[in-house]
Amino acid sequence: MTFTNLIKHKYKLALGISLLFHVSAIIGLLFTKYSDFFIDNTPLNLIISLVLLFYTHQKINKSLWLFFSACIFAGLTYEIIGINTGFLFGDYEYSTVMGYKICGVPILLGNLWFITMYSVGTLTSQTYTWFKVKYNFNVSKDLELHVLAITGAFAAVFLDFFLEPVAIKLNFWQWYPLGEIPIYNYVCWFFGSLILQYLFVNLSFNKQNKFAVYLYAIQLIFFITISFFYK
Repeated sequence: MTFTNLIKHKYKLALGISLLFHVSAIIGLLFTKYSDFFIDNTPLNLIISLVLLFYTHQKINKSLWLFFSACIFAGLTYEIIGINTGFLFGDYEYSTVMGYKICGVPILLGNLWFITMYSVGTLTSQTYTWFKVKYNFNVSKDLELHVLAITGAFAAVFLDFFLEPVAIKLNFWQWYPLGEIPIYNYVCWFFGSLILQYLFVNLSFNKQNKFAVYLYAIQLIFFITISFFYK
């Protein structure tokens, strides 16, 4: 088996596993009496998504580990500040669904930040490369980095826009005092994501991972579906 075929095999396997878990969750939440089981196993889904991203990434190096560590640290720091001060995101609180907490924040939230930042960074990088080749245009390196980082941050906010209502419905976290999601949350998400996206585009690791693009699309479809149809 050639290296190219091996990579394609990895993508297909990872895509199949991810679809299995997300489609099963949609069916379980919408059409069975076992919604609690699927909600309680959300941490497992997060861990599997993380493993699949590393499994499909080509040539793992120190820069990728640096980005992973930065996302974990920054994500948990953002959330700890948000939970304990209300200065970031607004007034909200996590339930016990996501597992063990530190300073009121589930540790797995660090994984979620990495999964999101890696996926949106890869999505924007690959989309930009496709347009660049397709239409044969060139811009300065500095402008290119700004475009990629800002677009990646907007993609993260777009995903969060559909994630938030689902998180409330499935009791991952709740907003206070009236349960309404403040616009301020999305503003903070944008700037928090922007910092990490600048790091993503400046670090030297492979940005071509088709599964990360698939995962972004799968999660988006999952959140939209549950947001509209889960009661």
